[in-house]
Amino acid sequence: MHGLSSLIRAASAAVAVGLVALGVGSGDARAQDFKLRLSHPLTTGDQAHVAMVYFADNVKKRSNGKIDITVFPADQMGRQKDVGEMVRQGANVIQLTDALFLGEWVPDAAILQAPYLMEKPEDFRKILGTEWLEDVNKQLAAKGVRVLSWNNYFGTRQIMSRKPIRSLADLSGANFRAAAAPMYVQTVAAMGAKPVTTGFAEVYTGLAQGALDMLEAPLPTMWASKFYEQAKFVTLTAHMIAWDPVIMSETYFKAMPADVQKMLLEESSRAADHMTKLKLEEEEDMVRKYEAAGVTVIKDVDRKAFRDATAKVYDTYAGWTPGLHAKVKALLAK
Repeated sequence: MHGLSSLIRAASAAVAVGLVALGVGSGDARAQDFKLRLSHPLTTGDQAHVAMVYFADNVKKRSNGKIDITVFPADQMGRQKDVGEMVRQGANVIQLTDALFLGEWVPDAAILQAPYLMEKPEDFRKILGTEWLEDVNKQLAAKGVRVLSWNNYFGTRQIMSRKPIRSLADLSGANFRAAAAPMYVQTVAAMGAKPVTTGFAEVYTGLAQGALDMLEAPLPTMWASKFYEQAKFVTLTAHMIAWDPVIMSETYFKAMPADVQKMLLEESSRAADHMTKLKLEEEEDMVRKYEAAGVTVIKDVDRKAFRDATAKVYDTYAGWTPGLHAKVKALLAK
C-alpha cells in the first residue's frame, strides 16, 4: 500500500504540472508541447510494443513534434494495476491494458475477456461501436478513464507449462501465473490450479526457479518473452480471446485542445489496426516456431472440459449487470 500511495502522490503531482502545461488555470488554452508516457507490460520484442512505438511516432510526426510520447515497456512504470491508478488520478500517462483491469472500475467491461466468450478473434468487431460498449466507455469516463481505442487484437490465450497439460486433472494444485485482475484469478482457480499473481516481467525467473509451473498468454507474447526456454509444453486451450484497450486519464484528455484529442483518438485507432495486423500474421506461424524450438505443442486437449469448468465464472463474477452475459452473446450472434 505504501508503494501505491507513492505512485498516486506522484500522479497527482504530475497532473498538476500537466494541467499547467495545458494552460488550465492560466487562461491560456492554446495547444502547447505535451509530454506523455505510455506504459505496457510486454518486452520490446512483442508486436504490441512495435505498435505502441508506431503510435508514438505517428503522433509526433503528425503534431510536428508538439506531442511527445515515450514508450515504457516491461512494466518499467509499475504493474498494470498501479499504472491504471496513475491514469485515474490524472497523470500524463497512456496505458495499453486489458478489459479485465478496466473491470475493476466498471465490472461489466470484464466480460469482454471472459473465458470462451468468443469463438474467433473477428467476433469482437461485432461489439465495436455498439450502444452497450459506448455505455461502458461512459462509465469508465466517470471513473476517470478515457478509452482511446478498443480495436487492439492482443491474441488468443493458451497455456505454457513445465509439464504436459492434456486435461484439467493435470492442473490440479499447480502454481499457475495469473495477472492480478479478478477474472484471470477466477478463471485459473476454476481450472483447478493455484493462481499466483506474479508480475509479467517476473515470470521468466519464476519458471526458472520452479516457483511457477505454468502461465497463460497468447503464443506470440510468450515467445517474445522467451518463456519457452524454461517451459517446454504448450497446450492449445484457446480459453480467452483478447482485444486490449489503450487508455489515458479522462481529466487530462478533456483538458487538451479538441484537435489534440481528435489526433490521439485517430492515431490510437490506426495503431490498433496495425497491432491487429501484426498479431494475426504472427499467430499463423507460431506453432511451427515453437515446435522448431523443441517445445511440445499439445493440440488434442479436451477443450470442452475447460469450457465447462470455467463457465462458473459467469455466475460468480462480482458486480455484473443482471442479464449481461445474454446481452453480450446476443451482440456476438448478429
